[in-house]
Amino acid sequence: MPKLIIQEGYRAAGEFIIPEGESIIGRNPDNALCLDRDDGISRRHCRLLRKNSNITIEDLSSRNGTFVNSIPVQLPIELKHQDTIQIGNVLLIYSAAEQNADEMTGMFAMEKKNTSQLDFVSKVIGKLKENVGKVVQGKDEVIERVLVALLSDGHVLLEDVPGVGKTKLARALARSLRTDFKRIQFTPDMLPNDISGVSIYNDAIKNFTFIPGPVFANIVLADEINRGTPRVQSSLLECMAESAVTVDGLTHVLRKPFFVIATQNPVDFHGTYPLPEAQLDRFLMRLSMGNPSFEVEKEILANQMLSDPLNSIEQVADGNDILHCQALVRNIHVSEQVKDYIVTMISETRRHPAFNYGCSPRASLALLRASQSLAAIRGRDHVIPRDVRDLAVFVLAHRLPLKLQARAEWPSSCQVIQSIVTSLPMEKWEKSKT
Repeated sequence: MPKLIIQEGYRAAGEFIIPEGESIIGRNPDNALCLDRDDGISRRHCRLLRKNSNITIEDLSSRNGTFVNSIPVQLPIELKHQDTIQIGNVLLIYSAAEQNADEMTGMFAMEKKNTSQLDFVSKVIGKLKENVGKVVQGKDEVIERVLVALLSDGHVLLEDVPGVGKTKLARALARSLRTDFKRIQFTPDMLPNDISGVSIYNDAIKNFTFIPGPVFANIVLADEINRGTPRVQSSLLECMAESAVTVDGLTHVLRKPFFVIATQNPVDFHGTYPLPEAQLDRFLMRLSMGNPSFEVEKEILANQMLSDPLNSIEQVADGNDILHCQALVRNIHVSEQVKDYIVTMISETRRHPAFNYGCSPRASLALLRASQSLAAIRGRDHVIPRDVRDLAVFVLAHRLPLKLQARAEWPSSCQVIQSIVTSLPMEKWEKSKT
């Protein structure tokens, strides 16, 4: 029988067998499935309609929306095996009667959004950028790139010397969003269970109870990630790639949005474990904060003499706003010429003598997604080559280690990527219609 696995607060709370016909989900006790929680769930939130083995879901104009695989439901859509339905803070994982290998993941294409809906993206991101800018001053470009990664459903690695505001930026973003935030301070003595969680035997129920770890949050700050051992670092691979955590053979789905901001110091190598290429490739971008200018640093001293500005900012958006923005960004138009520009740039990395290997298709897709997000933030419904060029170094450089013999000629991979970008004049692609 097809069913919904109910997961509340990252713990399995029960199952709901989906009957034939219509089933209403919401807070009303008369509903087929009553979710007696007031955190974002309407009285009549959504409707399931089962006809034999076909099951569709429809949002009933709920106040916070219904999301399937982190995409808002606007029209009735058909559920597929292992689809994740998010209603407020409750996750419903759909399990079909018979698994079909072709239907293990269910995504549906939303209709193309118009410009007025893209204004919603600019409004939400504008509020976040302004709010975070009150705490992290003089770093508007870095803040914009972090928000690009958030809209792209990716993750960010902040790499810089201590004290330039890496952790403060992550905390300011988390404080600006009405979502769950957890901070993980990596140390050499940590174990993977300290991050993912552990199952503990509960004598009262004569069974094991899963205690979720700090990775079960919407925004996770992995502070000084290179101080954790490789075994601990690898515990983030599954959740960053698949938004899920497997403990004792059971998979726990993470609520969307899920955003990891990791920090590391490149100057202190005592007691650190460099991230391997496979782990670096999970990050959409690697960014550097840099020191503020003379005027900005004076302003920082003046503003923080009496209090920390982090305590004065308010929440300006919530998780549902980010999910809506992520869905709208996916519909940003990318012309064939811009795709050619991206693939040409990636191909050049594979031929460059400074690298052992070039970028993978995952990097191509990451650059495409990031360019779509940047175009939406800048108020356009299409990507131009300038968007790709502005993000290429931050999206590609950390995926490409230099050859040992190339380090005498090139200070870092960033300079190599910059030279590749410079060698590809945008005029060739800008002349084509975007």
